[in-house]
Amino acid sequence: MPSPRPVTPRPSGPVGVLATLLVAVLLGSALLLGLGALLAPAGATGEKCDSDTTVSSQARQAAAVFTGSVVSSSAERRSGGQRGVDLTHQVAVDLVYKGTSRITDIEVEVMTTRSSGGCDLGRLQDGTTYVFFVSADPDTEGVFVAAGDSGTAASDAALLREVEDIFPNPKPPVAAEPPSAEFERLELDEPTPLTRALAPGAALVLIGTLGLVLARRLGRH
Repeated sequence: MPSPRPVTPRPSGPVGVLATLLVAVLLGSALLLGLGALLAPAGATGEKCDSDTTVSSQARQAAAVFTGSVVSSSAERRSGGQRGVDLTHQVAVDLVYKGTSRITDIEVEVMTTRSSGGCDLGRLQDGTTYVFFVSADPDTEGVFVAAGDSGTAASDAALLREVEDIFPNPKPPVAAEPPSAEFERLELDEPTPLTRALAPGAALVLIGTLGLVLARRLGRH
């Protein structure tokens, strides 16, 4: 008769309950940390990439440069199997330093990304004023993209001084002018001379007068 297999005793009582709770807490913390890495804000200044690019170069490469305050933001997981999230920020524009023809609304959309290992800005802080160095979104008109190495950062005196040295005359956003109305020129005939216009009427008057004279003569006879 085969000998029975040894049974490993399982912890029971308070020790077993504590061990189970500890495992659950550790698993939950790991999940929260993983999710937080994707959705957590990038901090007040954003997670800029390490770059030796000067503000002048970043300004030259940008399609538009402006200051603005983040009003709100929303997140959506990236499509096409890409890891991370796309973040869309509603930004109230203050002053436009470059790209006045592109920034024609007092509020614009600025997109950033957040991934586990990318050079991204992540979520920008609501209520914080930033200096934005953006490119135009090739897929959506009126939407702008701020990359991690674009130069976009929280506004401070030093950064503003550098930007204003490059663009000394910023302007508030100006709405695009509506298209001007186009009028089609109509070909008009030359006006009829007055004598020609009066001729038919004069002929009728003359005929009427002759008719009256003839009627009076016939009446006398």
